[in-house]
Amino acid sequence: MDTPRKQEDLVEAEERIRSVVNHVVDGIISIDEHGTVTTFNPAAERIFGYAAEEVIGHNVCMLMPEPDRGQHDDYIHSYLRTGHAKIIGSGREVVGRRKDGGVFPMELAISEFRLGDKRHFTGIVRDITERKRAEQELRLAEERVRSVVDHVIDGIITIDAAGRVESFNPAAEKLFGYRRDEVLGRNVNMLMPPPYHGEHDGYLANYLSTGKPKIIGIGREVVGRRKDGSTFPMELAVSEFHIEHGRYFTGIVRDITQRKELERELHERMAELAEADRQKNDFLAMLAHELRNPLAPMRNSLYLLNSAKSDEASRNRARDILERQMQHIVRLVDDLLDVSRIGRGMIELRREIIDIQEALSRGVETAQPTIEAHGHQLRISLPEAALWIDGDLVRLGQVIANLLTNAAKYTSGPGTIDVTVSRDGDAAVISVRDAGIGIAPEMLPRVFDLFVQADRSLARSQGGLGIGLTLVRRLVALHGGSVSAHSEGLGHGSEFIVRLPAASAPPKRRAATAASLHSTAATGAARQRVLVVDDNVDAADSIVLILQAAGCDVKCAYDGPSALLQAKAYQPDVVVLDIGLPGMSGYEVARQLREQAEFAKTPLVAVTGYGQADDRRRSREAGFDYHMTKPVDPERLKHFIAKPADFHWAKTSARRRTGATPRRTRRP
Repeated sequence: MDTPRKQEDLVEAEERIRSVVNHVVDGIISIDEHGTVTTFNPAAERIFGYAAEEVIGHNVCMLMPEPDRGQHDDYIHSYLRTGHAKIIGSGREVVGRRKDGGVFPMELAISEFRLGDKRHFTGIVRDITERKRAEQELRLAEERVRSVVDHVIDGIITIDAAGRVESFNPAAEKLFGYRRDEVLGRNVNMLMPPPYHGEHDGYLANYLSTGKPKIIGIGREVVGRRKDGSTFPMELAVSEFHIEHGRYFTGIVRDITQRKELERELHERMAELAEADRQKNDFLAMLAHELRNPLAPMRNSLYLLNSAKSDEASRNRARDILERQMQHIVRLVDDLLDVSRIGRGMIELRREIIDIQEALSRGVETAQPTIEAHGHQLRISLPEAALWIDGDLVRLGQVIANLLTNAAKYTSGPGTIDVTVSRDGDAAVISVRDAGIGIAPEMLPRVFDLFVQADRSLARSQGGLGIGLTLVRRLVALHGGSVSAHSEGLGHGSEFIVRLPAASAPPKRRAATAASLHSTAATGAARQRVLVVDDNVDAADSIVLILQAAGCDVKCAYDGPSALLQAKAYQPDVVVLDIGLPGMSGYEVARQLREQAEFAKTPLVAVTGYGQADDRRRSREAGFDYHMTKPVDPERLKHFIAKPADFHWAKTSARRRTGATPRRTRRP
């Protein structure tokens, strides 16, 4: 009974083993001590592509590629003889050969067993092709990540839960100035300045215990510390990751020094734009105020002139007011235009060697009404010898006039204004000192800025656009000189000092006097036939009245086509022509007149509000003999009508080179 039962148990055990062998995913191959295959399970069939009957009874080396194929039997014989095993009892990675000749990586584990006195070996085979492919892909991915990390412009730093640096990429080396080996294994707080240096470990410990982050998962701006001890602003983004049971943190660091500098510059520019916008609004308000100031007395004067009840003295007084206020507006507009022209490099100085007293006389003459209106006394100190400079007489007179007017306006009540002219080495020096309100220390660096005034309340009561000193500085700079402002503070007066390069005395030359020029204008203009063309009826009619009073025979037209018809019928000796005509411009009228033989040499003068260098060039190209900017000086216009040749472009260029102008008188 026992023997059959044991046989049944044995058969049952064999069946269970066979079932396991036939259903495992790993290949199981048994061989005898000669290397002959004795078993070959279904998984082995699938792995190698052979049916079991194709392999059983054959040498197992058929499943191996060279050189293992030729070495296998020798290895078994050596093992059986010496007992020295290479792979038996352990696992290793080898290469298998399929039926189709293809090779593949596999994991092989070999064990030995005995059946009677025979020795057998069982190999468990696992195809690791997919694992190897995954490992290769992982290796390539790691290499790609490493390449990215090594080449990104941002620093990438990894630390462990104790704050020790685990990785430090080349960009981080560049940012902080440390080599990688100087940082790895050390606390990351070495890259932080106080107080962050001492706070970091406590913050990290708090996060690990409570899970409450401050910067993890978000970006923020912090400060980094370089190896040389210098600090810099940086943007830091920290993320957490886990490897097995370890917690790690990666920080991505970007140096934002340049961005911060750009932001600072942007804020400064925005502040400058805001200030410029404020100054623009202030300027527009001041301009409206300054224009209303002269317009009010001009309107009142016109009322007096038109009133039947006004006596002759009142009418004469009204005329004086009109003349004075008109000059005020002209100067206001001229100053604005001059500031614009100088800023764009459009001012051309008419240089000549002049005695500085000539410029002083012009400036005093211009500012005298303002000085007298405020009841001030002007004291002038001059050097014994003549002091010569190479400059534009008109522009230097303008500089002195602006300084004197400024002193008069900012000195309350009757006061004294001192002007001193002296020589200091190679420089001619002009000092204008007043006992006025003075300048606050914080305003001194800005007194020459456009539209800046030291005391706005006083400025509004005294008038002014805040451009006079700006014009002074720019005109002096054009002459190669400098101007500076000095004041002991509010209530202590001010002093402005102009320094100009001194020059040698010029050869004596004789110039026409203003009186002779006026005489020429008065007598020569008489009996001339003049055509006046302007679409502004009041402007045209007022010029007609002036020229008729000078004895001219005058006709008027208010547009281009009418002007051409009038010229044909009237045959004028001189044409006074506005540029900005509607429809047909003054340039076109001039060109059409020049195309007619009868007007080929007729003197044409452009009278216009456009006074830039490009406007003068266009006038010349259109055929004009000269270009005058509105409002035109009546004496100058009469002079042109009397002697147009004095104003021809070629002669004007010569006058600019020598400094001579039709109305200028010079001392020998």
